[in-house]
Amino acid sequence: MKKLLLPSIIAISVFTSTAYASNHNVVEVYKTESCGCCTLWADGVKEAGFNVKVNIVSETQLMKKYQQAGVPNNLLSCHFATYQGKDLVGHIPVDSLKNIDLMDKSKSGIAVAGMPAGSLGMYAGDYKESYQVIAFDKSGNQSLFKSYN
Repeated sequence: MKKLLLPSIIAISVFTSTAYASNHNVVEVYKTESCGCCTLWADGVKEAGFNVKVNIVSETQLMKKYQQAGVPNNLLSCHFATYQGKDLVGHIPVDSLKNIDLMDKSKSGIAVAGMPAGSLGMYAGDYKESYQVIAFDKSGNQSLFKSYN
């Protein structure tokens, strides 16, 4: 029995660690079926070299994701994602996503509020709006992560 138990424990540990590592490095997106700009954002993230998994959810399920993550109402957008254990809200630029490990460790995620023209997935020809990427924690505290002009 002992000869079988140890290899089984090792196999389970390796499988669990591998599954966690592979899921941990995936940008997992939650969006409604009708939102095309969310699809464009996910495509842009994938084109930048990230592994992306898109989940189609109802509006109610999306709002529940926001609530569970403690996303402040002023930071809501059209889609939610997770990456490396952090929450992502809205049209976050690829370079902010690449630098998420520089975020204050007390913060649980970053967000681009609304749907600013010119942000990743929000293409409006030559027109671009200035916007900010905001870091937030589960208590609603917010700080500037990066500005884009």
